[in-house]
Amino acid sequence: MRLVPEHANPLVKVTIVPRGVAALGYAQYLPKEQYLYNTEQLMDDICMTLGGRAVEEIVFGKVSTGAQNDLQVITRMAYAMVTVYGMNDKVGNVSFYDPNSDQAFTKPYSEETAKLIDEEVRKLIDEAYVRTKGMLTEKLGDVKKLAEELLKKKKYSTKTTWSA
Repeated sequence: MRLVPEHANPLVKVTIVPRGVAALGYAQYLPKEQYLYNTEQLMDDICMTLGGRAVEEIVFGKVSTGAQNDLQVITRMAYAMVTVYGMNDKVGNVSFYDPNSDQAFTKPYSEETAKLIDEEVRKLIDEAYVRTKGMLTEKLGDVKKLAEELLKKKKYSTKTTWSA
């Protein structure tokens, strides 16, 4: 298993200033002009998107509702990998995408297959989350330095309690 996300998009901007009702901050990435993605690239994107949730759990020992949008994004991505792009060994080289249904997902398969799809999506996301937490734990000193620098730039108190 690769630890470093070599296919992640470059970071353009990061802030810890709360934005909107639920966001505790955000990271903005420069998407590549690319139309075809392989499994490793999509997994790196999922790991990158799970970064905020993972660091929250590592540093504070609990999670908040701040990653709600991120979870929606990775769930859609994981389901597409399994049900549209044929990127899962157990489900196989099939696609349940119907271009005539105007982007709506149809279910032309059995309950048994639906259960398998759900299990494989959870497994994929769980593996990405474990990998993300591993990367962040390994680089926790750098994460702390970045957070302290962001706090200085935004003139917040740098007396952050780090539990990890």
